[in-house]
Amino acid sequence: MKEILMLIKKRLYIFVIVDMILALIIGSLIDFSSFNIKPVSMIAVFMMLYPMLTGLAVEKVKKAGRNYKLIITTLIFAYVIASFSAYIISRTILSDYPDIAFAMIMVGAIPCSNMLIGWSGIADASVEDALVIAVIGLLLIPVISPVILKISGGVFVTFNVLKLFYTLMIFILVPLILGYVTRRLIIARKGQNYFMKIKKVFPGVSASGILVIVFFSVAKVANKVIDNPQIFLIILVGLMIYYIIQTLISILASKLFNFKYEQAMILILGATASSQAISLSVAASMFPDMTVFALSFKPAIQVLYIMLLIYGMGPWLKKFLKQNRG
Repeated sequence: MKEILMLIKKRLYIFVIVDMILALIIGSLIDFSSFNIKPVSMIAVFMMLYPMLTGLAVEKVKKAGRNYKLIITTLIFAYVIASFSAYIISRTILSDYPDIAFAMIMVGAIPCSNMLIGWSGIADASVEDALVIAVIGLLLIPVISPVILKISGGVFVTFNVLKLFYTLMIFILVPLILGYVTRRLIIARKGQNYFMKIKKVFPGVSASGILVIVFFSVAKVANKVIDNPQIFLIILVGLMIYYIIQTLISILASKLFNFKYEQAMILILGATASSQAISLSVAASMFPDMTVFALSFKPAIQVLYIMLLIYGMGPWLKKFLKQNRG
């Protein structure tokens, strides 16, 4: 089981693609259109967020980096700039597809959280600064994201802002508290080394939760998607334009603010990536099926894009920011 979870973590984009294909095939053979996804989404939410937040050392924030310019800039990009980019895309190329347009609004309104730490480690960026930004960003989601979604996406989907606020509070704070308590108990009883050993499987468990939601959300709209295969292209184009815009603006900002590569990569990743688990779980609980489907398509695209960003553009970024590394 450990090996399977590690493989899912490492090759999530492949598992998501296979998961979607199976869901489309099974969904075309069995009618899932009336299937109530909410109970499944609640189980999947716990699978996604509880392990992820158990591995998040919240108490280390006070000992972590204190680069306030980077922290503030990244949070502004993650919420304000990202939301504006998503809004422009939703009102232009996605304007004829309201449910998909709202999914794009969600991409911009709910930034990356715990995965920012993982991606930062892979990119040789400042993990200490990433930890601070991830924790602050996570705690800001219930407060800021509902307002952004209402202002930018209210024209596409009608929803209750207070209900969304309470939903986000439950989805984030409950797993965060349980995760913190669990982590402390494991370390107290088994030691730090044991915890670090089992922590390696946590991302795989979280990714399994993503696969559960992806399967049922895609199966629910399988016939609609098969009849309109251009939906894949529409979502792909919208996401890629969003990623490219956010990447270019954040690279220019890194140059302007004279960030070192280790800091610049935090800004670029924080501005570009968005939460997979939180956005999917909230969408599955509150929003239209096609919105959930569009967000289900995102994990595979985002993982591939971030890998390209780190491994493909990483060497060029180090050269481009060379004057800042001194």
